[in-house]
Amino acid sequence: MALGAATLASCIQDEPLNAEADIVAVTFDKDNRDVLFYTEDSVITVGYKDEDRYIQITYLPTSDITNVAPRFILSEGATITHDESGLDGNGLALDFTSAQHYTVTSENGNYQKKYTLELIPPATITRFDFESFEMIAGGRYINYYEYDEDGKRYNIWATANAGYAMCGLPYFPTQRYDRGQSGNGVRLRTESTGGFGEMMGMRIAAGNLFFGQFDAVNAVSAPRAATLFGIPFNSVPKTFTGYYMFKPGETMTDADGAVISGRVDQPDFYVVMYENSIIVDGKRQSVMLDGNNVLTHENIVGLARIQNPKVWTDEQIEAGEWERFEIPFVFMPGKQIDEDKLANYGYNIAIVLSSSIDGAYFVGAVGSTLYIDTLEIICEE
Repeated sequence: MALGAATLASCIQDEPLNAEADIVAVTFDKDNRDVLFYTEDSVITVGYKDEDRYIQITYLPTSDITNVAPRFILSEGATITHDESGLDGNGLALDFTSAQHYTVTSENGNYQKKYTLELIPPATITRFDFESFEMIAGGRYINYYEYDEDGKRYNIWATANAGYAMCGLPYFPTQRYDRGQSGNGVRLRTESTGGFGEMMGMRIAAGNLFFGQFDAVNAVSAPRAATLFGIPFNSVPKTFTGYYMFKPGETMTDADGAVISGRVDQPDFYVVMYENSIIVDGKRQSVMLDGNNVLTHENIVGLARIQNPKVWTDEQIEAGEWERFEIPFVFMPGKQIDEDKLANYGYNIAIVLSSSIDGAYFVGAVGSTLYIDTLEIICEE
């Protein structure tokens, strides 16, 4: 018994210290939660990729951001230092009218990562040409972003490519298409997830692109909840326009991989607008729609969604026979815009694009491909 106890103690003492130096999430205490726009609570999941080291969080335009104290969930045993002051960065109150910089040091002290945290005001961007992008994760897949009229970058687009990366396959569902309607466009293709996806009960992955965030940390345990839709908006949509081409894959399958006879896959693309908060016990709580409720939540005020999409041949796609769509924005029954709430960015808007209409439920046809370019949300003046 003595020998066993000594051996156990030795194993515990010899366990190596953690070498990770990541910010897993950014959190805010209850006094600072009013700076949040995108989440239902006070946690912003960050992830573990290089491109996540620049963290942007949109704040309410009425918020005072001169004394905000973020806290950080870090890799086990890691520490965080605020670069400008040299102080412990966890819970340190700072003036976020300018970006703040942090260094995370691993538990074993051998590794460090630099992070920037920026609180940004909302921006109303309404035209999207897909000419601003970068290859991330070692050049494996694409990330789109936008610039406002002042040249400030906004990371408003997200895809589920980070989740698909777990499959270990070379071709990602969301990719650049270099023969767009004008310049570059986007190619969204429904792909097989291979052995990993079959083991997890997620046999396909639709190509997607949307306003919001993708929570790669929880993508396996809660895939639909991992897609968070919406950015703050202060205009009233009138029409959703753009260009598309689509060719369905050959074989429709259900979530179990069984063939669905007689059904042809369809794409889905739409604009949805919703109230981004509710009042509970006299306090504001942020609302962020996800893959479970983006078309059904009671906060939705209106929608512009493609109906009866066309199908192209390979020859038509090769020839670049783009179709322009113009979809009217329709208010939900009994819903109308509150002008005061609109002026204070009390609504979120999301463009959502998918190569398979039921791809969120792992139903679709491998090979279904949607090409998209030159989108615009035309708003009331």
